[in-house]
Amino acid sequence: MKEKENYLQKKIHKLISDPSRVFTTVSGKRLQFLSPGYINKEKGPDFREVAILLNGSIIICDCEFHKNASEWNLHNHILDPEYKKVGIHIVFNNDTNLNNEFETLVINQDELPNLDDGVINLEPNEFLDSLDEIQNYALLRLLRKTSDAKILLQKLKIKDAFELSIKTFLGKYQSKKHRPIYNKIDTEELIGKLVESEMLSFLIDIQKNVEFNIPERLFTIMKHRIHSEGSHLRREIILNCLLPLSLAIANEEQRISLFVWFWSTPALNSYGILTRKFKNIPQNFIWQQQGMLEILYSFGKKTKISSNNFVKIGEVLSFFYLGNPPYK
Repeated sequence: MKEKENYLQKKIHKLISDPSRVFTTVSGKRLQFLSPGYINKEKGPDFREVAILLNGSIIICDCEFHKNASEWNLHNHILDPEYKKVGIHIVFNNDTNLNNEFETLVINQDELPNLDDGVINLEPNEFLDSLDEIQNYALLRLLRKTSDAKILLQKLKIKDAFELSIKTFLGKYQSKKHRPIYNKIDTEELIGKLVESEMLSFLIDIQKNVEFNIPERLFTIMKHRIHSEGSHLRREIILNCLLPLSLAIANEEQRISLFVWFWSTPALNSYGILTRKFKNIPQNFIWQQQGMLEILYSFGKKTKISSNNFVKIGEVLSFFYLGNPPYK
């Protein structure tokens, strides 16, 4: 690849590193890049192990970039097994209709971000190389919790599953140092109030496929105290209990809105442990904090996320695809 094309590749990777942005493919499908994967410096597609949300389905695939769509055939990619896992073809000019098992995304070259804008200089540490890895871990954390919620819902009704999820979370929450202390009576009262709150109504409306503005309603839930909990604890309950259960029962359209909320919600405050462990890494959004927490939870040391990490999750979640998803 020429130097100019390498530069374009980096700019495109930065463009698809915004998980809150929703694109539309040539076929009319809604597309989010939940994780941009990594730039491939070897033979094969430009980006490997990209996580996308396509019309509500999560797909782990590869991504290829060409200036013109016709270059796919010109370069004989259809005959190359290295390109078998390509799920998204990004082009500037859609000059031909490709009859392949992937989606085409047309972007405007003038809208590509500058590489110098918003660049974060990371200090080397023992955990990660870049913000891209944080996105991977944030997605892994959310899907892991959603798969647990799905298993819970196979045994319990939605209200009982929500109550048990809160009890389990609060038990872990109280066991950690520097957490607000709730005695047994206060905890039981809090759980009772939460189970009868707007959070349960939110879950029931998701289950009944009621149409409403999901991000707006979640922001409203975050703002209003339900019982004795603080704003931080309330947000933690939304992240760890309400959101996973919602994703587990949501339809495609609802799932898109739930992911939009997750990837676009600002963090309420900074976590001290994350500030110490991940120097100069921003905590502007909740997904950034969730990604760093998952790194600490999973390994506590530098590692790489691969598609193998998602295999077990894919066995539980019906909206997750690994390999050859039904694009068309």
